[in-house]
Formats: sequence, C-alpha cells, structure tokens
Amino acid sequence: MLAARANIIIIKRENNNMRKLIIVLTALMAAGTAHAADLGNGLSLNTEAKAFHKVDAETNHITIEPEIRWTSAGPLSIWAETPITLYETDHASGDDLALMNILEDGQHPVLELGADYALSDSSKAYVETTMDFNGANDRGEITVGVSFNF
Repeated sequence: MLAARANIIIIKRENNNMRKLIIVLTALMAAGTAHAADLGNGLSLNTEAKAFHKVDAETNHITIEPEIRWTSAGPLSIWAETPITLYETDHASGDDLALMNILEDGQHPVLELGADYALSDSSKAYVETTMDFNGANDRGEITVGVSFNF
C-alpha cells in the first residue's frame, strides 16, 4: 500500500514538472520570433531561449543563451555567448530553479568566445574557445577551422 502511494506521488510530481514545461514552452512561443537587437557601431545582441526534455535522462530544461557580436565593416565578426540554465529537473544543486544558484561555485555558466572571418558568402574561417569560471578558471580547447554552407 505504501509503495503504491509513493508511485502516485512520483507520478504527480512528474506531471507537475511536465505541466510547468508546457506552460513555459507556450509562453516562449507566444513571445514571438527572436530578433537581433542592433546596438550600433557594429554591435548586436542575439538571444536564444530553449525549452526541451531529455528522454534518456528524464529531465526537463529551460535555457537562455545571450550572444553579443561585433561585426566590422569588413569580413571579421567577434562574438561572446554564455548558455544559462534557468530550470532543470534534478539539477546538481538540488534546486530545480537552477538560476537561483548561478553565483555559487560550480554553477557558473561557461563563457564561449569566438571570431569568424568570412571567406565568401558560403564559407568562413573561425576560431572558438571557452572559459570555465568554476574552480580553476580553465580555458577550454581552442578550435580553429573552416566551414562551408551549401
């Protein structure tokens, strides 16, 4: 009898989390399409919000990823962005509302940095790296490459 009651509580909790996720997804879709904010002098602010469910991990997530980008009059573009977890079921901090723990060590977002150099309309050379401000403040791997769109 006790095991059956525990299962009902777990099911209700999962439904509650799914209900919250559906509400947030609806709010994000109602907000309309995202547009880059032109800040002048080649600076722009682009922000992407995502709500998703990881099937194998059985967790729900809501993230926001602000990006600031400077584009020169030429082919060079320099950017910085940081994915921020707002909500995650079973978050490592023990609190599903992960944003509340963003200032605690081990919970800081990772800063992603890069530069793009347009070679043509369909190709670019790029360099990317990350800075992890948790613990030792380590720089991530520097990646240099070329990409083609077709």
